[in-house]
Amino acid sequence: MDEQEKKNLRIVGIYIVFTLFMLCACEHVPQKPIVEYDTDSSIINIVQMDTAAHDTAYIDIENLCHKTLPIKDTVKLSILHSLKELNQIDVAYNLVKQNYKMKVRVRTTRTNDTVFQYQYLTFEIKPINIAEIISGTCRGFYDVNYNRNYYKYIRQWFFEKELTPDSALIEKIHSILKQLNYSGKNEYGLLNGRTPVVSSLTNLTFKIKANLPGKYFYLYSYPCQGGTPIKKFVESKITGGLNDAYKTINGTLKCSNRGGSGANVLFLVSIDENWKYNVLPIGVIGIDNIKPTINTKRYYFESRDYILWPDKITLQSHNILVHLPNGYCDISGSLDIGYGHFEGNDYYGYNIPFRIKTSGDIKTIIIGSHILNVNSIKNKDCVRLHIRNLRIGDNSLPLQAIDSRGNRTISHLSIPIHSIRYSYDNDNDYDYLESRVNDLESRMNDLE
Repeated sequence: MDEQEKKNLRIVGIYIVFTLFMLCACEHVPQKPIVEYDTDSSIINIVQMDTAAHDTAYIDIENLCHKTLPIKDTVKLSILHSLKELNQIDVAYNLVKQNYKMKVRVRTTRTNDTVFQYQYLTFEIKPINIAEIISGTCRGFYDVNYNRNYYKYIRQWFFEKELTPDSALIEKIHSILKQLNYSGKNEYGLLNGRTPVVSSLTNLTFKIKANLPGKYFYLYSYPCQGGTPIKKFVESKITGGLNDAYKTINGTLKCSNRGGSGANVLFLVSIDENWKYNVLPIGVIGIDNIKPTINTKRYYFESRDYILWPDKITLQSHNILVHLPNGYCDISGSLDIGYGHFEGNDYYGYNIPFRIKTSGDIKTIIIGSHILNVNSIKNKDCVRLHIRNLRIGDNSLPLQAIDSRGNRTISHLSIPIHSIRYSYDNDNDYDYLESRVNDLESRMNDLE
């Protein structure tokens, strides 16, 4: 073998070794998912280390909760949130029985069980500041978080499970249920009863019993929809010199603004000598200054979207959550009205069948000179009215819709009337004219 052949063999060998090295370097080495547990937040983190893998996580919380989750990138699971999704009495019972601890097992498709210990941390729910309405048209509040009551459901659960009642155990379970449903806010719910609705806050007075420190006081009506932020209200009063403020809350108070349509939350606003302010929800009152709507389309009844009022408002700066009453679409009303075929004449009038549909708080409908009480009309039923003073041609029949607070909308209904002409042969002219004369004579006799 000459030198050139030896050289070529060495080159081939080097190439083979290099190729094998590159193949080994590029060979995919699968990596398993990493499972971690943050004890401070009670959150499980599962990190996918192999983007080419299709792993699944299997999570078991004390045989109460079983979850199967695909691991695509990073999976985060809050144990507390997972427990809240279950039957909370089951959860609370197990927590009390196991000294507020639970075992959490996590495994993936390519890893064995990893066991963690979840520690539930109890906390005390303290009552919040609640005002008492001594007098005035207003619906008051209660403390939602502090007054939650689950005793009925706990006793039922004990009976169904055939467990011996234990008052101490029931109290601990009840405490955990309140904690699991704690909103973290100063949450105000409405007392039982109806929410009063008025057309205006003018001349309304209120007496309240409340504990709210401050030097200057205002009663502010905050509309649930489109209201001016309380901070802006306070700013305007400070800018104006606070001359119209109450110096005490022990007397009779009036609202310092008009409020707005729908549910209004009355807030007691206090401002100290350093212009720091605080607020306290007092109650809810409804304001109805919305006129009804009238739709006049023959043979057509429109499906309306009523005003949607929010069910709560939140003041983030004061950590306040206030619940609002449902059903405030009832302060807005609508009237749909059309008419069908009718007969008559200009002299005697016309018997017109009206189709009427109402919604909301409409109380009275006026059609021409006829006054109708909505309570006596069934929606879409035919109401036949005798209408006079209509003539051949275009007619405009006056309409009014009035709601229960006196808000009134005035409109009209267009009723065109066309003359019906009789067609006859020339040979019958005399007979036709004779019948017309006889008809006129008969009417004259009726008048006499």
